[in-house]
Amino acid sequence: MLAVVRTPNASLQALAAQAGGRLRVVLGDLCESRLGGRLAEELQGEPLDRLIVNAGIMGPLESEGQRATAAELGELFLTNAVAPLRVLEALAPYMAAKGVAACLSSQMGSVSLARAVEMPLYGASKAALNSLLQNWMAGRQPSFAVLALHPGWVRTELGGASAPVAISDSVAGLVTVIESRAGQAGCAFLDHQGQVLPW
Repeated sequence: MLAVVRTPNASLQALAAQAGGRLRVVLGDLCESRLGGRLAEELQGEPLDRLIVNAGIMGPLESEGQRATAAELGELFLTNAVAPLRVLEALAPYMAAKGVAACLSSQMGSVSLARAVEMPLYGASKAALNSLLQNWMAGRQPSFAVLALHPGWVRTELGGASAPVAISDSVAGLVTVIESRAGQAGCAFLDHQGQVLPW
């Protein structure tokens, strides 16, 4: 099992020490163009049953992005949309036939629901992720499942202290959803309770 973190994490290192070699911690940033290749090397030919790509930044807060710079917009879409697909592309050859690859999206990425009124750029970046996943799936037709997952409005640094969903509840729900999709090829957009979301 591999766990990727941007900065050293004492808790994760302690967990790896207790795992007796079953968990390896890799330092890296999702936006690093070589990350997928480095992770493939770390796998040493081992198959991947589950791939979970969790990346997201809020990006510029301007309602329409009028004053957002090209660098800010580039970082937002690279982090939230393009980089997760790069990792999926690099690791797809190692995915088990009945595996699940899940990328953390957001209900704000649903064009139909239009719930990103206050954060349209963030919503657009997650809509871009959803679109990239759908098109990647249509072009590759892999045997494993590909999911865009909405974790809920979670009490994290990004979600804020007033968010209604606890981290533990979101994680438990996401694990259940991911496991329920094992062996089912196709692309789906689901929330942490297993509800299908409109693209």
